[in-house]
Amino acid sequence: MGKPDTFFSDKKILISGASGFIGRYLLNQLLEQGAHITTISRSRGELPQKIEQYTLDISNGQAICNCIKACQPEYIFHLAAFKERSPTVESLHAAIETNLIGSFNVFSAAKEAGSVKSIITLGTAEEYGNNILPFDEKVREFPASPYSFSKLCVTHLAELFWRLYDLPITIIRPTLAYGPGQGTEMFLPALITSLRNNEPFGMTRGDQTRDFLFVGDLIEALLISAQTPGSRGQIINIGSGSPVKLAEIAHMVEHMMGRNGLIRLGSQPYRKNEVMNYFVDLKKAEDILQWHATTSLETGLQKTITYYQGVQKT
Repeated sequence: MGKPDTFFSDKKILISGASGFIGRYLLNQLLEQGAHITTISRSRGELPQKIEQYTLDISNGQAICNCIKACQPEYIFHLAAFKERSPTVESLHAAIETNLIGSFNVFSAAKEAGSVKSIITLGTAEEYGNNILPFDEKVREFPASPYSFSKLCVTHLAELFWRLYDLPITIIRPTLAYGPGQGTEMFLPALITSLRNNEPFGMTRGDQTRDFLFVGDLIEALLISAQTPGSRGQIINIGSGSPVKLAEIAHMVEHMMGRNGLIRLGSQPYRKNEVMNYFVDLKKAEDILQWHATTSLETGLQKTITYYQGVQKT
């Protein structure tokens, strides 16, 4: 598997959602390669001066059109999304407005620009819902939340733009990305910070199996996808290939941090319609991208724990 080191040098790149967890890592990788980068975010972040930033909401079609027309990107990484997991109707409305309408705005503006060689849009393995394991890209999806439903809508929209207009879109479906700098609303950062602070950590019984993907491996997959013509029009799963129960990973972190007795298994109920088991088939990633994850769970966890141990308690 060849790593993309200089491919994006002097290329014009647009990243939506650049201020997010995955976006920041992608931005840094592309900066190291010498790319010319424009970013779209809802709020202006602390980014390098040489980055051209657009502060806007992707649901604003005219603003997106003006941005893409001005920067004429060759490669677009569309990461911006409404990610709240709430089951409310209000969350469903917000997810459709941001994720589906926002993506339509990005895709249609890219089509009109005529400069785009590749668009990578980020889906989620949550789109599969409760399904046959391992999740294969050809199965019928059963999303179980407003977030995963809206992301599935984006997937079908992207496929339609590929079929109707030959827009060079690739849909990447990752499993659970993690790593240093992720928000503490996510499972692993919440667990690690609780143990670091010697605070009890309440969770379900932890029988759910999940595939945790180190963020560096995901970034590599995104970069390779953008420069692989065979990925156009494809849905491609990305994961570590090593599913683990949440209870097991919680005890791994507990052991690595030397903080025993703080995890409260079974103190929280499972969510309604919770997907108990999910991990993905990686054959397409191997065949089309020649990609596979290289960071072991133990290595990724240690890097993540080290980061949060260095962050002061707030």
